[in-house]
Amino acid sequence: MSKESKLIPPHGGKLVDLTVTDEKLRFDLVEKAKTLPIWKLDERTLADLECISSGVYSPLTGFLGEEDYNNVVKNMRLTNGVLWPIPITLAVNEDFASRLKVGDEISLIWEEIHIGIMKISDIYKPDKKEEAINIYKTDDNSHPGVSALYQSENAYLGGDIKLIEEIPHKDFKEYRFSPKLTREIFKEKGWNTVVAFQTRNPIHRSHEHLQKIALESVDGLFVNPLVGTTKKDDIPNHVRMETYNVILNNYYPKDKTFLGVYPANMRYAGPREAILHAISRQNYGCSHFIVGRDHAGVGDFYTTYEAQEIFDQFSKEDLMIEPMKFEHAFYCKLCDQMVTLRTCPHGKDAHVFISGTKVREMLANGEMLPREFSRPEVAMILIDSVNKKRYQKTSQRGATVLFTGLSGSGKTTISKVVESELKKRGYLIERLDADIVRQNLSKGLGFSKEDRDENIRRVGFVCHLLSRNNVLALMANISPYISIREEIRKRIKDFVEVYVKCPIEVCKTRDIKGLYEKAEQGIIKNFTGVSDPYEEPNAAEVTCETDKETVEESVQKVLDKLEELGYIEPIKLQEPI
Repeated sequence: MSKESKLIPPHGGKLVDLTVTDEKLRFDLVEKAKTLPIWKLDERTLADLECISSGVYSPLTGFLGEEDYNNVVKNMRLTNGVLWPIPITLAVNEDFASRLKVGDEISLIWEEIHIGIMKISDIYKPDKKEEAINIYKTDDNSHPGVSALYQSENAYLGGDIKLIEEIPHKDFKEYRFSPKLTREIFKEKGWNTVVAFQTRNPIHRSHEHLQKIALESVDGLFVNPLVGTTKKDDIPNHVRMETYNVILNNYYPKDKTFLGVYPANMRYAGPREAILHAISRQNYGCSHFIVGRDHAGVGDFYTTYEAQEIFDQFSKEDLMIEPMKFEHAFYCKLCDQMVTLRTCPHGKDAHVFISGTKVREMLANGEMLPREFSRPEVAMILIDSVNKKRYQKTSQRGATVLFTGLSGSGKTTISKVVESELKKRGYLIERLDADIVRQNLSKGLGFSKEDRDENIRRVGFVCHLLSRNNVLALMANISPYISIREEIRKRIKDFVEVYVKCPIEVCKTRDIKGLYEKAEQGIIKNFTGVSDPYEEPNAAEVTCETDKETVEESVQKVLDKLEELGYIEPIKLQEPI
């Protein structure tokens, strides 16, 4: 029998869940999505879609319409009066927006998968400068949030969404929990009060100090690291997750802690983002939220404790979760313990404080961080990560990996996941996708056999240059003819052919662009598999049968072969907590 719990209610009073679970309805909606106008999500909008549909951003039921958008930008509230600090919007190009009208539906896709359906309620053009100044307190393009805003498309679509397919996460699957699920877990643990800790960095001694103080007054600690898009110089997600595991395993009571990832992006919006982070954790079921120094800040755009001060503007009716405001903690050699400026009488000479620049320098040199600053286990993980990257950049073997197969067989999907996995391990990778190549390297070539061969020849030449400079080059290209594949094999030598095998009938069901249908109607000429042959490889190093295997199984085949051939080193996977 589950234990009774009195968890805090979700923000706005209702926990949203927009995932379609009825199988027949889901199937019908997926089929419907194939007939709708398509918008391809990027990593940022995919993360927002996940947060909306799973209830992390309750009470939102879709991307903001114009009235809500304007009210949030100016007043930090939805038009119904509910506190909401940051506009969650879907930016599209103006050409796409011009072909839509209110009441239309569109399909939101990710990696060729119809993920969601959105019913358009609003089509509008934002004032990006006003948005930047209100949300980020600056329109300086050096601010990463402002930069991302200005680089986004210029039209916004508002409307409710439905999630019709599971988002195909490639990492941290065992740590992904919806608010509905975390609430059930907290209830089962018997926790009535839970403190959340948001982080995009490894947990250092100062963080540990704050967490354990907070844990003294609540039932449980929810360590909830952000794993969405961050700045390029932030520590990679997989390295951070390793540090969280080692810390929680060794220095925290297991029955009082829980680790789960927060799928949102970092916006670096300082005070406003601190409120969004608090709302998200209230939806997860947390009653308290740790807010430290410069929460969600970047550079000098916000004052040290501005993200704490913003909470004073709102009543309990506006935001039920309670912020736990902490000053910056550090180790004092004379006090011989963790302290803050409130509790320590000694000068800076007695304080153990290391700048981010100094930390990076020490890690690069293989130097241990002081125990007073970081647990040795955490420091070793960070040193290993830095050293592994440095070693592999100078000594890894280059090779070209060609993913060949019919359109829709899964070449791009598998090559992207292989790229992601190898980047996590620190390898130098370049992926040359067919669509990108045609727009840049092979512009002007047609679809005759001669032009197709020339396209592969040009891509192969670039891959050869990369390979001989110790880069792993990934080609995702139909490459239908044996002769040209063998030609580039002989030229490159360090060459791995991956046959992504899939029956044409299955490929047609994945064809979101309708290419096969157009080819069968004669609209597209010389289309591989319809009006032009595909010559199956005679001796591919790897064959992935994507109608029978999961993406993960296909990817593992490729990684296993690269390990067997000596292009990458095997890794030892650690068990999660």
